[in-house]
Amino acid sequence: MGFLQIVTSGLLLGGVYALAAFGLSICWGVLNILNIAHGEFLMLGALAAYGVYALLGINPFFIVLAIIPIFLAFSFLFEKLLIRPIRGRTETEILVASILVTLGGALLIEDVTAFLWGKSFTGIPYSMISLQVGGVVIPLIRLLILAFILALTWVIHFYLKRSYTGKAIQAITQNREGARIVGINIIRISMITFIIGTSLAAIAGVFYVVLYSMTPYMGLSLTVKYMCIVVLGGLGSLFGSFAGGLILGITESIIGYYVGSDWSPTVAFFALVLILLLRPQGLFGRK
Repeated sequence: MGFLQIVTSGLLLGGVYALAAFGLSICWGVLNILNIAHGEFLMLGALAAYGVYALLGINPFFIVLAIIPIFLAFSFLFEKLLIRPIRGRTETEILVASILVTLGGALLIEDVTAFLWGKSFTGIPYSMISLQVGGVVIPLIRLLILAFILALTWVIHFYLKRSYTGKAIQAITQNREGARIVGINIIRISMITFIIGTSLAAIAGVFYVVLYSMTPYMGLSLTVKYMCIVVLGGLGSLFGSFAGGLILGITESIIGYYVGSDWSPTVAFFALVLILLLRPQGLFGRK
């Protein structure tokens, strides 16, 4: 396998990472909530996509439309039952409480999923033709997934820039008390932000299961990767998360090929430590 082929594979994987990581970024940056169960939403999205495909056999891109209402409702319940009760405390207390509460939620989701569906399930056997460009083979399904993710990133960008909800989210990020004073409903906007963030992870799960097999216990390791991407790109930065996802995907692909696949999962840990030491604000973040 040539070097360009390895980089291309990492680039396509990084796009899926980036989509889920941005959901974590806005929850962490806007709500000061570190959702350790974020990776579980990707896993559940993948499981739901697998179930829909097994029953109906429809195109994965249409499966996204089918599962969105399900995860909007599930995210609403998760936020109402586990996140909302810890509000009204200091920022430090909210951050610590969110880590503990969502960690418990993640473990619960993992165990229930493993009990009901088993300890692993295969990916969706959906394939398309491959393109060959200059000796590099690019599966068309992976290319379409990356294009879809890039388009969705632009849609979210304009939504956050132009809509009332997006402007309210930015106001809360800059000055929470000031936003409250001018009449922004903090609880409502926080709920919408959390629902958007976790739903993005579920959408990423649909594409992940097209590319790879899944296990109920993979969520926590994915969350660590998303944390690395968020810190790398800069907290709250949409395109920072996209760039960070691509960088991590390419790095994992190169390390996995030249050093060994067993070393690929450790890349995120090393990258996270280096980023915190060298540039804590990330590539696109502000000090």
